[in-house]
Amino acid sequence: MLDPGAYFLQQIKLEDKKMLQLKRFILLSLSFSFLFLFVLAEIIGGTPIQLLLFSIVALVAILGIVISSKKAANDRLDSLLALLEVDPEIFEHSSRRDLVMNAALSGVFETVQVSKNQQRLRGSDEKGFTSGKTESPLSNAIPRRDALNSESTYAGLEDDLRPSELLVTEANQRYEAMAQKRWEDSESSDVDLVEAGVERLGDLVRTDWFEKNAKEGGVQALMDSVKDEDEL
Repeated sequence: MLDPGAYFLQQIKLEDKKMLQLKRFILLSLSFSFLFLFVLAEIIGGTPIQLLLFSIVALVAILGIVISSKKAANDRLDSLLALLEVDPEIFEHSSRRDLVMNAALSGVFETVQVSKNQQRLRGSDEKGFTSGKTESPLSNAIPRRDALNSESTYAGLEDDLRPSELLVTEANQRYEAMAQKRWEDSESSDVDLVEAGVERLGDLVRTDWFEKNAKEGGVQALMDSVKDEDEL
């Protein structure tokens, strides 16, 4: 994708083109409406009530198109801002388009991005989000950097977990313990394991239990049972 600021300006240019087409459509619709009113009044001889009803229907239809188009344009703008990771606080401004456009035109689009404002990268990387760099990795404009000489740059980046990450870690640990307990209970109550005199499914695999208890068409029966469960 292009530089976020340039991409935003490109999409806004396309959006302005759509709005220009909409204005032309509205003007054309109004012209046809006035022409039809003239024909209805002068040639066909329509009654005042007919003229009034047609005027109301035409205005309501055009107004509906305008409102629907503006709502669709706002939805497209919000989707574009979300794609470019714009700070959620900007969504609350009625003039969010102008705010973001000014940042894009000034070449400081990263200042309105959540990655810059909130430094979502873990650790203490003060550079943060690296949006806007368009040079090729093989470009002569980029100086050579030796990985061995850059080790100190990454020292200390692994910081303590954030509260949200601590919650996820704790939930994973609890789920792991719960899953292990369910597995052990399932093995202890498995009739085949009890009859074979083993405690673990792996121990049952090492025996000849499966060869002795092979069932003709067992795989197909299992597949059919799973299919029936999916249909339910």
